[in-house]
Amino acid sequence: MVVIPAGTAIVGASANDKFRNADELPERRVAISQPFAVSRYEITRDQYEAFVRATNRPVGGDCLTDRRKRGDWQTDAVTTFRDPGFTQAGDHPVACVNWDEAQAYIAWLNTQTKGDYRLLTEIEWEYVARGGATQNLIYPWGDDQAQGCPYANLFDHTTTQKYAGLDTSGYKVFDPMDCADGRLNTSPVGSLEPNGFGVYDIIGNVQEWVEDCYSASDCARRLTKGGSWGSLAHNGRIAERIPYPPTHRDDSIGIRVAKTLR
Repeated sequence: MVVIPAGTAIVGASANDKFRNADELPERRVAISQPFAVSRYEITRDQYEAFVRATNRPVGGDCLTDRRKRGDWQTDAVTTFRDPGFTQAGDHPVACVNWDEAQAYIAWLNTQTKGDYRLLTEIEWEYVARGGATQNLIYPWGDDQAQGCPYANLFDHTTTQKYAGLDTSGYKVFDPMDCADGRLNTSPVGSLEPNGFGVYDIIGNVQEWVEDCYSASDCARRLTKGGSWGSLAHNGRIAERIPYPPTHRDDSIGIRVAKTLR
């Protein structure tokens, strides 16, 4: 865990973010009055497996994947965190877990420790992602997506090669990261550079569930943040908000935990 100091969180999209969405506005500043802790890495396959084995929890399928036809994402009954449709080792981030399962993992974790583990709120997540910056950065490393290759496992030229021939006409913009990192899907946690708070993979690898409802009037969907191995550059922006039902499983969504400090 990394202790995150109290301070001022900058939340939402900045005026110079050309990809900003209406639900990311207005930009605002929110006081973080107490320090808290966050996991340095995303929760791994092995860590989640320990929870499943200890609790005899059923392993859910129906995970969104394109394993049957490249570029055609569909829910698949046999695709689970143990087999997300691509090769993983135990030190890769767990994927194909939904928000309810993330909460169950945390509840179990609190029985194994002194407790107070939880998901980050969206405000905390953006505060962590900006790594102590005092200006509203689009990405943890700055405003230029091209500078992000040392920090973020996103959709890049390696992935473009995998999806050669993919019909991109339906995309608002098709902007893969301008590098080729050799990673087609997830990579071991901590493989790239950390942000200013010493937190790894806050952008890319897998999206991360946060605690919040999509809006005050919409708790039928919960938020994910941070983009994944399959996310284009503009979808890896700090302000990006992607909601899903809490039962949704996806080969690009996983877990990071926070801890209340007392």
